[in-house]
Amino acid sequence: MIEEDLASFIESPVMQIVGTADEALKPEIGRGAGAWASADRRRVFLVLSAWQWPGTVANLKANGRVAVTFARPADYVSYQVKGAATLQSAVADEIDRSARYLAEMVSTLMRLGIPAEVIAPWLSNRDPFLVGIEVSDIFLQTPGAKAGTRLWSATV
Repeated sequence: MIEEDLASFIESPVMQIVGTADEALKPEIGRGAGAWASADRRRVFLVLSAWQWPGTVANLKANGRVAVTFARPADYVSYQVKGAATLQSAVADEIDRSARYLAEMVSTLMRLGIPAEVIAPWLSNRDPFLVGIEVSDIFLQTPGAKAGTRLWSATV
């Protein structure tokens, strides 16, 4: 289950790296455009641009396997959530939530010295899909001695 601190972290301006693989296990990544935990803390929802990340969307449609890494750019504190994903078109409220995340993320990265023109290609919610992830595992991924530590598993 997603603890309150992790839910807040996921919803903050952190990078969202969406990892998938096709049936031949060829990896593909994309970037999320806003995420949040469900009220029951068992699912994560994430907006993803099908225009920008068509391979990631294709993999999610084909097999639903996903690992999302949430990393704070200021200090690299990172967590990874794995699970089974479903995909549907995002609705207005989800798109608005994504737009707020994108504005916060651009501001955060600019404060770290990254120019807006460098950031622009990374983040998009054009042709938005909502990825719903039934969380099976949560890992600490902050670089260091504890990276890879399993924090929670649905099967344990």
